[in-house]
Amino acid sequence: MIACNMCGGTDATVHVDGMGTWHCYDPVAGKPFPHKVAVCETCGHVFSIWPEDLTVKYVDEEYVTCDTDLEQYTTYVQFVLAGIPQRRRRPRILEIGFNQGALLKRFHGLGFECYGIEAGQRNVEAARALMPDAHLDAGLFNSEWISQFPKDYFDVVMLTSVFEHIANPADMLRAIRPYVQTEGRLFLLVPDLAAYTPTMQIPRDAQAIYGCSQMKFFYRNFFHCFAQHVNHFSTPSLTRYLSALGYQTAQIATLGFVWISAVPCEPDDGAFEYPDLVDYHNQLMCRYADLLDNIRQTVIRRLDGKQLVCYGAGKELAYFLDVFQPLGVKVHAIVDDARAGESVGELTVHDSKELPSLSPDVCVATSFDYEREIAKKAMACLPDTVEVYTLTDLITPDDLTIPNYVDFRPQANASLLQTLQPVP
Repeated sequence: MIACNMCGGTDATVHVDGMGTWHCYDPVAGKPFPHKVAVCETCGHVFSIWPEDLTVKYVDEEYVTCDTDLEQYTTYVQFVLAGIPQRRRRPRILEIGFNQGALLKRFHGLGFECYGIEAGQRNVEAARALMPDAHLDAGLFNSEWISQFPKDYFDVVMLTSVFEHIANPADMLRAIRPYVQTEGRLFLLVPDLAAYTPTMQIPRDAQAIYGCSQMKFFYRNFFHCFAQHVNHFSTPSLTRYLSALGYQTAQIATLGFVWISAVPCEPDDGAFEYPDLVDYHNQLMCRYADLLDNIRQTVIRRLDGKQLVCYGAGKELAYFLDVFQPLGVKVHAIVDDARAGESVGELTVHDSKELPSLSPDVCVATSFDYEREIAKKAMACLPDTVEVYTLTDLITPDDLTIPNYVDFRPQANASLLQTLQPVP
């Protein structure tokens, strides 16, 4: 029995099972991320199956060093400011999961009275250094924490790339609602389920608006999102869940992410019964399952029965092994950094000088960062007869039969974002 963390239904269907991923794996701690993704047959919610204690561990320990003031924050701040119909002289803003405060600091600079709660203690300390007069707490959000505030206290509540990590999203929305002013706004920014695809491209002329790269490879998108996120939302699903839980959607923008502003309202009594949404998400997940099978077949074709060495070690290699060792591929690891060997568990690790003596058929540069440079190091040690791949090369979208996602991918609401005024 699999319980949906949105509506509580117990009739979910698993579509992705045993996928494996190549991101954020800690060999010492084990496998903290799910290998199953399901669709609730009652409400259509897409969710990953993993215990709450691992969610807490991930949120508390993994996101502790992100102090980046992302370029897309500029546009998102504009989106938030444009969505507040009436602003008091000093509006109160609450950010749940503020990381190291890069986004919240923008509003602090605009004169907002800033509040926040964040799981990572180190993050909180960094944010307090940026905003000494802000009201920032360490811990996980819950109804008891927010009850310290008077009802209708906040003008703005933000969850930016956070809501997809929440173990009980419906409970969180219910807990927040009484504390958002009648004319206030809830702002959510979550990855768009319909854009978990290797073909998700952003037009070059739109990069300045969204602050995004032109192409997101599937291991940065499809695998990454399913591995790290508990919840997976599409635009129609998120708007309906908000309605069921007491929020009326005011504005939406989509491009890889769903940006939503919502106003408190009376909950829809016909909550969580969306058969068309179930069908939509089941179709989408079936296509993703097909894509995953295509990826496996590509890997088998290139690596099966061959002597493989992995040049580079660390977390990426650990996930690489987790995915491909079950295929029977023989693996050796090569490192030219002694410290990297600590991350490959029981695998035999060789110095780079030993690479030719292993007589490999294939060498894979197992790193997402600087993979081309690492591949060049491997090539310098090997004869031309040995195939050398980067992870991008190994399962490039050009080698796959990509399902047609046109029917599922919403068009970006560029007109809305282009009309936003620069932040004063």
